[in-house]
Amino acid sequence: MSDFRSYTEEEKHSYVAPSCELCGQHRHIVWQQDGERWIPRDRGCSNEACPQFSAA
Repeated sequence: MSDFRSYTEEEKHSYVAPSCELCGQHRHIVWQQDGERWIPRDRGCSNEACPQFSAA
């Protein structure tokens, strides 16, 4: 995830997580609050069979 855009609470609900480059599955996103805005942080692929899978 190369963009560092922050989102409002309303925008956060319509955010679409990027897909994994290896398997195409969506990636885990954890939201970090920055004042009244939110920043999505990538936590790895959500597909357990993918080498980029992250259980964190």
